[in-house]
Amino acid sequence: MADEAHHLSFEEVGRLLSRQRQADLLRLAALAETWVRGVPRREAADLLNEALARVLSGDRPWPADVTLHAFLSQVMRSIASQWRHEDAREPLAADHIRDLDSVAADEADLNFINLTERMREALLGDTPALGIFDHILTQTSRKQACEQLGLDATGYDTARRRMTRTLRRQFKPGWIT
Repeated sequence: MADEAHHLSFEEVGRLLSRQRQADLLRLAALAETWVRGVPRREAADLLNEALARVLSGDRPWPADVTLHAFLSQVMRSIASQWRHEDAREPLAADHIRDLDSVAADEADLNFINLTERMREALLGDTPALGIFDHILTQTSRKQACEQLGLDATGYDTARRRMTRTLRRQFKPGWIT
């Protein structure tokens, strides 16, 4: 097919990467520094290595008409975006409960327990919102929450928005004290 994009073979990718000069490698490192900004717990070297690993493994096919720096820059942008989304996800209840079983629960765990109890108290007057809050903490699906709470999709969305508004009103910045 004439419309199908041509991708570089594994050998062509290896040959292009092996021909990089020190200046080219520094430019790639600078691109990695740019894309890794705002990604906590990650370094530019990790980002560049991950991008190269994905390219060399064949997970990211390299279009023949795209330059090395442009292609690797976009691969790094994509990986950094993925990392940001992973880091921004809501903490799972299991992330916190795992530590609660230990004898010496640290202060962060106590703050989390205290916070969830205070949030439950704020939602006591709204049974559907409290139910949705509990389902979010236990990581059950929306469908399961709707079935167990006896809500349709619209009722679920309305109660979830009400829950969010209530919690935002009650827990303004500085609420962990």
